[in-house]
This record gives sequence, structure tokens and C-alpha cells, in this order.
Amino acid sequence: MHDIRYALRVLSRTRLFTVTVVLVIGIGIGAATTIFSVVNAVLLRPLPFRDPARLVQIAEKNDALHLSAFGASALNYLAWKERQQSFARIGAVGFGTYTLTGRGDPETYTGNAITPSLLPLLGLQPIVGRAFADGEDKPGAAPVALISESLWRRRFGADPSIVGQPATLNGIAYTVVGVAPPALPVLTTGDVWVPLVIDPPKEIRLNHVLFVVGRLHDGVTLQRAQTEMNGIAEDMSRQYPEMHDWGVNIITFTDTFVSSQLRTALLVLLGAVGFLLIIVSANVANLLLSRAIERRREMAVRSALGAARGRLLRQMLVESLILSGAGGLVGVATAAWGVSVLHATLPPNLLPVPDIGVDRIVLLFAAGVTMVTGVTFGIVPAWQAARTDVNATLKDAGRSASGGMRPLLRRALAGAELALATILLIGAALLVRSLLQLQRVPLGFDPAGVTAFQLSLPPTKYDMVRRVAFYRDLRPELAAIPGVASVGLSSGIPFGVGNFTTSPFAAPGSAALPAGASVPVDWRTVSPGYFGTVKIPLLRGRDFTDSDTAEAPKVMIVSRAAARTFWGDADPIGRVVRRVADKADFTVVGVVGDVRSTTLARESPAVYYSSGTRTWPLMDVVFRPTADSAGAMTAIRRKIHDLDPDLPISNVRPMAEWISTGAAQPRLNATLLGVFAAVALLVAAIGTYGVLAYSVSQRTKELGLRMALGSDRQAVLQLIVREGMAVGLAGIAAGTAAALLLSRALSALVYGVSIHDPFTYLEVTIVLAFVALVACVVPAVRASRVDPMVALRLD
Repeated sequence: MHDIRYALRVLSRTRLFTVTVVLVIGIGIGAATTIFSVVNAVLLRPLPFRDPARLVQIAEKNDALHLSAFGASALNYLAWKERQQSFARIGAVGFGTYTLTGRGDPETYTGNAITPSLLPLLGLQPIVGRAFADGEDKPGAAPVALISESLWRRRFGADPSIVGQPATLNGIAYTVVGVAPPALPVLTTGDVWVPLVIDPPKEIRLNHVLFVVGRLHDGVTLQRAQTEMNGIAEDMSRQYPEMHDWGVNIITFTDTFVSSQLRTALLVLLGAVGFLLIIVSANVANLLLSRAIERRREMAVRSALGAARGRLLRQMLVESLILSGAGGLVGVATAAWGVSVLHATLPPNLLPVPDIGVDRIVLLFAAGVTMVTGVTFGIVPAWQAARTDVNATLKDAGRSASGGMRPLLRRALAGAELALATILLIGAALLVRSLLQLQRVPLGFDPAGVTAFQLSLPPTKYDMVRRVAFYRDLRPELAAIPGVASVGLSSGIPFGVGNFTTSPFAAPGSAALPAGASVPVDWRTVSPGYFGTVKIPLLRGRDFTDSDTAEAPKVMIVSRAAARTFWGDADPIGRVVRRVADKADFTVVGVVGDVRSTTLARESPAVYYSSGTRTWPLMDVVFRPTADSAGAMTAIRRKIHDLDPDLPISNVRPMAEWISTGAAQPRLNATLLGVFAAVALLVAAIGTYGVLAYSVSQRTKELGLRMALGSDRQAVLQLIVREGMAVGLAGIAAGTAAALLLSRALSALVYGVSIHDPFTYLEVTIVLAFVALVACVVPAVRASRVDPMVALRLD
């Protein structure tokens, strides 16, 4: 306690020094804690299910089609459930949209059809009410539903009496039986859940639409379960010829939820803040070394009065720990602010967890980092202070400061700061260049000015015939609205949400593929006018027309990539493609340009477009206005309400926003690493400046003597700059060499840029050299202005 009280008195007398050190430490610990809070939430914190290590995804795979984790078909799920012995339970999740009507304005929610086994499998219990019971997933069972906690609070005021009440979803009266636990949306990301009803005679074995989850029996390993499921898949391929080449892949929940790219990005960012912490520690150590030199007379007097070396070492370490503790408090506050900023800026579903926060584990991490950094940057200055030569210091406190290990150590620390800043800056520059490359990639369409929204037609009110008729009539009605230039519909727009469908297709007589081979192809249902609205170029053939009805021959338009995949350079017009799942044949009538659909980094996939003879319940509507899109959207809302007042309009957004969301992950990587690099560069520059400024102050007599003996101001200026740049260039060179070795870690995060891009390295080197030069010039100018007479009087 005496050490603490004394340290507080000492630090209060040097408030500028104390505040500077605390802020520098706070920046480092705040950055580290912010990123660790994300790493903890995504990689370290257990998923909110019972014994999550035993939960797996059971996916279908097809090595011939290069599919390692595909959805499962309902018929295969039933077969697995009947034959497997490795899992205590298995459950399935389907996907859908649900329009709630009869309780205020109609609203559309994403949702899921789930098996009654899913909640017990995950170890979850509803907040209010009950889960689905066995038998409620059978055809003809009374319709029941679960709702999310957020929907319960937002739409129903958290009223527990909602349990047992009816709610009209997609035109069907469901009974709400419970409010789902908050952990369920982690897996299913929905607001409404209904039982997954499987009617085997109506299912198609190659319709891969389910996400299947299993819980391993105690004592059963992943390898044993995989071996069993491989045997089941082989038996099914012999039993069902269409299952040839299809197998089963068991994937841990960790790999299911966290992509390798996200894991790499988080680890790179965590490494970056580790570098930043080292830079901060080196900078603070330099400041403390300078301060220890200034306090050498105090240490000598205390030692002469009987203070042991260990006592002095402890006192200095206590001061360091107080500084780091105060910096840690600032860092935790900074981290709390940083996490709130991330929550506000991250797009939905970018991270596989619903929230990140400063929890107990994060606070323990911050406390640990605070303690370690306090000891790290405090131990060397404390040791130097404790080793004070009492006799030499009391005789002449000025002579011993200019030589020895302390100046060399402080220069080495400054060089190390610049080296680490160089690594961070090169990494940030590579990610920024990669982001710029992504933003320049050709999209294959023009989103400028286009607005998109979604319509969901309840299946009970609109069967397939009525749905097709509604959408066929809707397009000219909307196109006739003043201010609307063109309108189109699609079952899935580029970078949008939902309705992205992939299915194996074959091309009988194709010269580019082996006989009988099929290829997974993205496919969309679109209306006439869709390509013109989003300006996807028609390269060959014709667009869809209103004459392409269900009674007319089935036709299809293919992307250029799909045409090359099946027919090479041959003309695809008039050729036939076959959807393997239902053996439906389509005649190709047109070829359109390739379009990037899900991520900017992924090359344009092969896509088939079918006409609107069969539509999805949920469709995207896109329109290009002549002037004011908001005014046009208001008129569109009015028109749709006139056609059917129970139809909700959802996800109204400019298409440009969807594309911006598609670049969210690389933009976040580049932004965060760029911020860390900028802070590191600033701290390193301050460190270089501090070393030189202190060196100049300690060498005042030497510089005065040089000038008295004939050295001009220019020579003194060059001397100081040369010494400082020697430290700076050595650090930059070491950092560049280290960056070349470490840049491989960024290979999964960059696009269109070599990780050894010479221009990036050259640009960063020039910037760093300029910053180092600026940091050297100010102390050099001060040195060149030393008055020789004043300096010599100090001796």
C-alpha cells in the first residue's frame, strides 16, 4: 500500500506523462479487447446448445460435382433416420417465408419448418409454452407454430397468453404453442417455425432442400459415424440409381457455422492487435526508460539511504502496473464502445452468432492483457532504475546518461515499433487493394437506380395457377405507373436473400461433357423484362415473352458460363437441357451475360433462367424509375394494396445496397486492419520522435561543443537526421522482410492482388520512410538551434 500511495503521488506530479501513457495503453488494450470479443463470440464461446461438441451437420456430397456440403433431400433424411445407429437423434430444418395477417398490417417473416425432434436434440426449451409434439409433423395434423422471442415482444407485446391463440400464417390458421428460445435462431435464423411435414409420395429424392442435424451417441466418434453413413449411402446408391455418385458428409458444428475465410480473418486481426500491443508496450517502455534516466538521482539517493535493489524494482513495477491498470480501464471502455460500433455497422448474418459483447471471458482477457503488458513494458525500465550506480550518479548525474546500453535499447525498441508497424501497414495495404479490386469487378448487370422488394403470396390463397396469373398481371400494372421505366420479377436477385436454388442439370447430346454427366447449376425463374430492367445483356437468341406460358413448350435462357459448360463454343440455341431432379426438358432460346450472384470474389456461376410458368411463393420485384424512386415505390405500394390488401411488401432496398452488403466481410477486414496499422504507425512515429528528442536533450553539451568547434547548423541537422533514419530504415527493412514471410496468412483474404505485390511494398516503404523522416526532422531542427554558449555553460 505504501508503494501504491507513493506511485500515485509521483504520477500525479507528471500529469502529461501519465495521461499520455494511459491513453497509449488504452488504445492498445481497447483494440485487443474489441477483436477478442469477436473471436470469443465466434471461435471460443460454446454454441448455445446442450453439449454442442456432439452436434453435427449431416450433409449430402457429390465428389463428381465437387459438392462437399449440399442440402439433404426429405426422402434421404427419412432413410437415414430409419437406418442409422450412431446418432441419439437426428432432425431436419426446411426453409420458407410466412405472411402474418389478421393482426394489424400484414408482415412477411423468414421462417423454418422443423422436425419435432429438433429442439430436444439441441437441448432447448421454449421460453413460454411447449415445443412441437410427435405426430404434429404428419400430413393432416392440426397446424401449430412457434414464434421467436423478438417477434413475440415486437408484435404481441410479450403477452404470455399468446400461447393457444390462433395466428394466420400464409392464409392458414395456426395455433401458437410456444415462444422459441433465443438460441434457436442461431441455427435457423427465422421468426416463425412450423412442423416439417414430409409426405413421401410427393417428394423427389434429388430435391436437396433440408439442413439435417444429428447428435452423436455418447462414445461414438465422428469417424465411426462417418463410416456408418458411408455404408448407408452406398446401399442407397445401389437401391436408387439416381443416387449414383451421391454420398454423406458429416461436418462438425464449428465448421458448419464458421467458414475458413472468417476464421482466417479473425486470426489475422487478432495477430494484428497482438502486434499493436507489442508496439504500445515498446513505446511505453521507451517513455519509462526516459523517465527512469531522469529519476536516476532519486533512485541513487534512495539507494544511498538503504533501499535495496529489489525494493526499488518493486516500486517501479508498481508504478508500471498502476499505469497499465488505468490504461486497462480506458481499454475496456474503448472496447465496449468498439463492440457497440461493430453491432451498429455489421450487416445482418455476417457473423454466425446473434451478438458479441464484453462478457466475463472478455473482461478476464482484458485483465490478463493489462497485467502482462504492465510487466512487459515495466520490467526493463524498472531493472535499469534499480541498477543505478550510486557513486557515479551522485558525483555527476549528467555524464552517465549519454552512453551505455540505455540509448541502444531505446533505439532498438523504436526500430522494433517501426518494423511491426511496417508489417501491419503492408497487410492493410494488401487488403485495401484487394477491396478496390473487388469493387472494380464486372457485375454483369447495372444496379444503379434499381430498387428491389419482395412479395409473398400465401399458398392457401394462391395455388400455382393463380400465382402465375397474379405475377403475370402484376408486371404490366406496375409498368404502367407514372415514374416507372421498367419492371421485372425473379425468384432470386443477385446478392439478395432467399430463393437461391442449385440443381443438377444434364444436356443430352452435349459434346463438352461425358455421356450421362450432370452439373450443378444455379437456376432462377424470371419474368419478361427482368433482363432489361437490371441490364443483363442478351447475347444471343431472344428474351422471354408473355407467350411463354405453361401450355407452350418449356423454354430456358442460359448464362454464357452455362453455355460453355455444356456445349463449349457451339451455338446453344435450340438445344435441350434436362433438370435431373424431375427429368424436365427445356429448349434453350437465349444466352445472357454472366452475373456475379452471391459474393464479389466468386466468379460468375453457370445459371439457367426459366420463364414464369412456375413461380415461387416469394418473388423479388425489381423496377427502374424514371426519376424519384421513393415516389414510384409509394405508387407501387398503393397498387399492390388495391390488388390484394393482405399482401405485405418486404425488403425494400436499392440493389446497390445488396451489393455493398456482399462486400461487407472484405471491407470490414480492410477497415479494421487499416485502423490498427494507422494507430501503429502513429505510435511508432511518436516513439521514434521521442527517442530522438530525448537523445538531443541529453546531447545538448556535445552538440554545443561541436558547433563551438566549427560545425554549422546544417551539419548538426544532418547528424541527427542520419542517426534517426538509420534506426527508422533498419526497422522498415526488418518489417518488410517479416511481412514477406508472414503475408501467406493473407492469401485467403485477398482477391486480384499478389501477397508479394511489389508496388504495395514499395508504396508502404515510401510512406513509412517519409513518416520516419518527419519524426526525425523536428528533433534535428531543435538540435541545430542549440546556442553553443548556453550549452557549454551547462558543464
